[in-house]
Amino acid sequence: MPEKKDNEKPEIFFLPPLRMLLSFFDKDARRKKTDQAHDDEKESKEKTVEKLIEKLNKKDE
Repeated sequence: MPEKKDNEKPEIFFLPPLRMLLSFFDKDARRKKTDQAHDDEKESKEKTVEKLIEKLNKKDE
């Protein structure tokens, strides 16, 4: 039988956190984030347009 060498370095394995792996493969979560970002952007644009319309109406009066 071959003898084990004492000066061999033990193997080290790195495993990323499980949350990282699951979030990478979770397509629905990524879609929700992008959809929510688009909705927020759309709402902010609508608010600015409404404010501009109000300002113009005030100036006309």
